Amino acid sequence: MVGKDLVLQRNAPVDIREIAAKATLREVRQNGHTYVELRRVGKRVIFFCTICLTECFSDNVLFDHLKGNLHSRRYAEAKVTLFGPMPWPFNDGVLFFNNSRENDPLLLDSSSHNTSELALVPHPDFAGNGIEVTSRLRDGSSSHNGAKGSFSGANGCLNGRSSAITEDSALSNRNEADGPLVIPGVLIKDVVLNLPVHLLGYGNIAYKIAEASEGRKKISKIWCAWVGEEASLGSEASNIYEQSGFAIVNFSYAYELGRKWPSEDQDLPISAGSFFVIDEAGHRGKRRKKSFSDQEASSEESNGQTHDSRSQAIVTGSPTGSSCNLQLSPLSSKSMRRELRKQKRLAAEKVCDICGRSMLPGKDVATLLNCSTGNLACSSRNSSGAFHLFHTSCLLHWTILCQYEVLADQIAKMGKSKRGRKAKTAPKSRIMSILCPECQGTGIHVEGDELEKPTISLSEMFRYKLKSIEAHKAWMKTPEVLENCSTGLHFPAEHLENAEEQVMPLKSLPFFAADGYMA
Repeated sequence: MVGKDLVLQRNAPVDIREIAAKATLREVRQNGHTYVELRRVGKRVIFFCTICLTECFSDNVLFDHLKGNLHSRRYAEAKVTLFGPMPWPFNDGVLFFNNSRENDPLLLDSSSHNTSELALVPHPDFAGNGIEVTSRLRDGSSSHNGAKGSFSGANGCLNGRSSAITEDSALSNRNEADGPLVIPGVLIKDVVLNLPVHLLGYGNIAYKIAEASEGRKKISKIWCAWVGEEASLGSEASNIYEQSGFAIVNFSYAYELGRKWPSEDQDLPISAGSFFVIDEAGHRGKRRKKSFSDQEASSEESNGQTHDSRSQAIVTGSPTGSSCNLQLSPLSSKSMRRELRKQKRLAAEKVCDICGRSMLPGKDVATLLNCSTGNLACSSRNSSGAFHLFHTSCLLHWTILCQYEVLADQIAKMGKSKRGRKAKTAPKSRIMSILCPECQGTGIHVEGDELEKPTISLSEMFRYKLKSIEAHKAWMKTPEVLENCSTGLHFPAEHLENAEEQVMPLKSLPFFAADGYMA
């Protein structure tokens, strides 16, 4: 009409760079680079190469990286173990990169991934008021009873609460036809519940042992190969590999898993005396002057596109030096206060206690399950249902390391008995069972309010974690060539000259997933 202006309505802002990045990602993945993904850093969308753990901030940087020597070497190493007809069904962002369940190739924020899809059953016997403990050592004797634990009475009660399984229906006698396994007393979003999980498949753990002419034995490699459901009860593989005393339970990571969060009206604890700026990605950093080294960011700033008082929320310590009082910059609305709480929550983002890298929302994380008791490993270290999460690959490497330490201890004892009483004492391994790498829980049944006590010092636990990381790096350089996709550890120092090497089967490790985990 004459005299009227045509006004175009736009429902939502369009990020041209994000659209272009998704188009580039589709092209790259069609060319076989399925391990490349998109991640958000602040307000920027970047490419991430999972094989190399490398961030690429533009298309050109990504293409240059894929043609570079570092990527070529890492790809050649990974091709032997991670690419195969039956790939690992996980995507944890640090090793595994299966994106078949990926709905949106761009990880936005934690709000798009929650635990509402989990099929949860309330646990009436649990009151979520227990206290979680860490791996700090306590005075007194240890109640560490190994991997198999013990049952209290015929019904298998844990602290007076009935267990989900009994000794006659242990996981080694289960199959998928029995329906989901129910894990009792699991803390999900401030509520202790019974958690149903389904079997994903098995990983077969084997090792290579070398024996020298003088009778010395050393384990040079140990690994886990993914076989899916081939190792189910009655299969040929189940007769070769013994059932593991532990299993790995997978989740799609969300902040509410395994720990309690303050309510919406409470602030997360931040140490007084600090002076930090919390950015859009939820990372803390010292307040500093703005830098306009990024031309795109500076142009947006000048156009007013990135000016948001929410991103300038500053948490400061009390000027009086009090350890109890915190001052927050004044906020003008309820939505801004909610945004500040969200940023503080992101600032307290959980990192993997093994590798130290962040666990991203929607990525695969895992915890340990005791197959003999049916309880999570962390349940014997707290009465609140809390549990610890780790990247799936990191926890798998830790599980393999525990198996290695147990084997190494057995071999050392055998060598000691052959040498006689006057022989030099062989070094003793402190890890005698698979255990949680953060709290040292094994999921055994404990009496009353008594909690399982750790047996390994924090410094020793740190060395074990570092050992698993270094051993995996060595594995990637010289992996064992297998038919199935695998991951493992290599110990070059244990190599014996002029020794005969033999591959020995060890355990069949079950992998479970919480209901709603599979897309």
